Amino acid sequence: MSVTKLASGRWQARVSYKDKQGKYRIASQSFKRKGEASEWETKTKSALIDGADLSRSTESFKDYLFDWIKIYKTDGVSRHTHEIYLGNYNHVAKYFNDKPLTAITRADYQKFLNEFGKTRGIATAKKLHQQIHSAVRDAVADGILQRDFAYKAHVTGRPPKPVEDKFLSLKEYTKLRKYLIKTADYSHMTMLMILFQLETGTRFEEAAGMTWNNLDLVRGIVHIKQQWVERRRDFGPTKGNGKADGDVSIPSGYCDYLLDYKHAQSDWLKMHRIKNPKNLVFWSKLGKIEGNGTANEELARICRRLGIKVVTTHAMRHTHASVLIMNHESLPYVQQRLRHQKLETTVNTYVHLIEEENGESNKKALELLNKDF
Repeated sequence: MSVTKLASGRWQARVSYKDKQGKYRIASQSFKRKGEASEWETKTKSALIDGADLSRSTESFKDYLFDWIKIYKTDGVSRHTHEIYLGNYNHVAKYFNDKPLTAITRADYQKFLNEFGKTRGIATAKKLHQQIHSAVRDAVADGILQRDFAYKAHVTGRPPKPVEDKFLSLKEYTKLRKYLIKTADYSHMTMLMILFQLETGTRFEEAAGMTWNNLDLVRGIVHIKQQWVERRRDFGPTKGNGKADGDVSIPSGYCDYLLDYKHAQSDWLKMHRIKNPKNLVFWSKLGKIEGNGTANEELARICRRLGIKVVTTHAMRHTHASVLIMNHESLPYVQQRLRHQKLETTVNTYVHLIEEENGESNKKALELLNKDF
């Protein structure tokens, strides 16, 4: 065990030890300052006494994270959650490449977060950090790392959109809805999907995964039981591993509209001998489901054409709820249509509109109570 100065001017600490197979090994690391090297040597000795596994000291960050996900985040978690972990693994692998886990400093990790946050929202960046930090803490607990390099890291990212940018005003909603009803047809599939979201409050993935079997056009009920997973081109559970399942009612006029579209779709697919194996409502003429990116591009073009605020497809869900609230529907009813597990979620999401409605209600109440005075 020693600390020596290298030709480069850095200080190297070396610690020899026996691995679990009884073979002698040497762990080493270089530092800018002698004090840092001595501190590492002391902590490494202490870690060995406590049973640390130094045999993995040269393992890359990406390899450790991949194994960690395989062991701890595969069984017992939803497929969607597992895929998020794998996506974050890809970000780590791309940035750190083969850099050893033990060679990563707090500054290295902070630079990674800063770079990631330049093109992502703050919520996405926080999720990435949360997942990686969990793996790093386990590496410390297992004796592979002596320091938690993700400790007190500062997460950066683009700020969330202002509340008013997440939904359309009543005037904008009316303008868009009229345009979609008039223009959407089987040749404009993304328009049909956007209109469906606007009428039902569904998420885009739920609309994409809608089948004719789950549409009761006689009773006017939409059964939401699944969503479309674009990268797998197959069904998956709704948000929360199926917790967002539920039924939503639709008016008879829209039922007739969908029935006419169903006949047009069926006739066209038969004529061109294109199969719809999963009986999908929004199965296009090309025999596929359009992606959310394509729908967002189309929606942006429509918004600019109509001279209204440019929003994403998810704004259709928020707009659906906003219109209901502005028309004085009860919050439990809005909660039921959006399939929120808790009323608190509905209140927190649309608190700005609720406050406006409370102001109007207060005005009307005072007018009523002021009578006869």
